[in-house]
Amino acid sequence: MVNIFENILMFVLGLFGLSFLVFIHELGHFLVAKKSGVRVNTFSIGFGKKLIKFRKGETEYCISMIPFGGYVAMAGEDPEDGKEGEALGPDAFVAKSVGIRAAIAFAGPFVNILFAFLLLIGLYLKGVEEADSERLVIGFVAQGSSAELAGVLPGDTIFELEGKPTLGWDDFRERVGIRLGTKVPFRILRDGDTLSLSMVPQEMTIPSDDSLGKPIEMGVGDAGIYPRHRVVVRETPLSSTSAFIAGIQKGDTILEVNHRHITKYEDVVDIINGSNGGDLLFMLRRGNDTLLTSAQAKYNEEYKRYMVGINMTYVMFKETHLVQRNLPDATLKACGTSWKMTTSIFRYFKRMAQRQVKADAFSGPLTIVAVMGKVWMNGFDQFLMLLALISINLGVMNLLPLAITDGGLLMFLALEKLRGHPVSRNKQIIIQKIAFAFFISFFVFITFLDFGKIGLFLK
Repeated sequence: MVNIFENILMFVLGLFGLSFLVFIHELGHFLVAKKSGVRVNTFSIGFGKKLIKFRKGETEYCISMIPFGGYVAMAGEDPEDGKEGEALGPDAFVAKSVGIRAAIAFAGPFVNILFAFLLLIGLYLKGVEEADSERLVIGFVAQGSSAELAGVLPGDTIFELEGKPTLGWDDFRERVGIRLGTKVPFRILRDGDTLSLSMVPQEMTIPSDDSLGKPIEMGVGDAGIYPRHRVVVRETPLSSTSAFIAGIQKGDTILEVNHRHITKYEDVVDIINGSNGGDLLFMLRRGNDTLLTSAQAKYNEEYKRYMVGINMTYVMFKETHLVQRNLPDATLKACGTSWKMTTSIFRYFKRMAQRQVKADAFSGPLTIVAVMGKVWMNGFDQFLMLLALISINLGVMNLLPLAITDGGLLMFLALEKLRGHPVSRNKQIIIQKIAFAFFISFFVFITFLDFGKIGLFLK
């Protein structure tokens, strides 16, 4: 019951975060349209059937059934409004100058980008956790991974990737992620010696909970290395479990099981399952104390393996410190972060064209909501940083020159300015219908991918 509640809360929080970004995007369009004297018929968060609505003045405000998006419906905005040459009134969108229409179209993405920039400034003023070192100290190397095949060992320090210094774990993961199947040179420190190695990142996969056990493909490259971490009991064991009887508590670090040192939670699962119902000796760290306790594994019919009733997670060793900045430094840092977030979008498109990133790497609305909710539950500052990233993505993606995006409208307006007259309504309608069909197909595709990933976030 607790897990169900946490899953619901995760989606509610994530949906709230995404809806807020949609709201400020549409608010940008709305405010500039109103300021420019354009009649706004509808302001909606979501698509489809209107669940909640009220009218104030000329505008109907509503929350609609499908929460992934929103729209501002302006008089004379749709190419199918009216007929060729028919006047729609001075308050119609099409009656305004190209400059005013462009300002209205640009306002939504601009608000998303501006919000992210201001949010980043606020976070850097407040202070964010940053790595003590931009070099990567390896805590664990996955068996059979590209890093293991390259000769990487726990305790090695990676300081250079493709001739450029590493800038922390996030930078490393991003750079490896867009090199799927491509040879990547890197340099490490080992016992005072510098070694030059290379690896070919394999596709990141995550175990599935389904009965077939087929791993979920994530579409990006993975080195198979992880920071130094501890395996920690994530939740208080249920009173009916062996773990509860043994006195194992939430927050305990599992050091050893049956005298075998634990480096990953799969080790614990393997040892328990291999016990065939025998007693298991656990060495735990609780605060500053080291404890020994024993628990008997019991066979679980649902999961078809032996278990003691513990849920585990990784907790990284703290290798960060809080950095607070003054306003000029925070602004400069926010500029750099915003630029990096923006360019990363185009890097992914480029690598996808080069087949170094697969389409599986795209996240649809379900995954975005789940990730946002999960991150919010783990820490509000991390959620705000993610909110800034998604807001920039929303702004930039809407500026792409696709017929049904704000960028597509800006493209039509640019053509109108250059030609001296607009693209004919019939051509606009045909182009938009084709683009809409493509968008719906893409939306269904990434949502289908989401259903494969969504189990990663459920407990």
